[in-house]
Amino acid sequence: MKKYCFAVLLILSMILVGCNPDTEGKTYSIIYDANGATYGFPPTDNNRYTSGKNVKVLGKNNMTKDGYEFQYWNTKKQGDGDKYNPGDTITVKNINIRLYAIWVILL
Repeated sequence: MKKYCFAVLLILSMILVGCNPDTEGKTYSIIYDANGATYGFPPTDNNRYTSGKNVKVLGKNNMTKDGYEFQYWNTKKQGDGDKYNPGDTITVKNINIRLYAIWVILL
């Protein structure tokens, strides 16, 4: 019974303090997706980040898309997610982040 009570108290204290045993020590990636670029490659971030880390969003590298101009990065391929400009700060959560290049047609 003492072991059971100790285990329950330990779990409750971890919850109250904000320690999540499922994510503790895990790291996550930021992946840049060219999203249809016709030339070049998106930037590569080989770092691994812990949850809560603030990371500077990279530029477009040497990517181009015929007839289009790079506008920003977005968490959704169609551009209806969270928008990030190069140099903005993104906060890593308990998941890998994929940022898609968003292109607008040149007039």
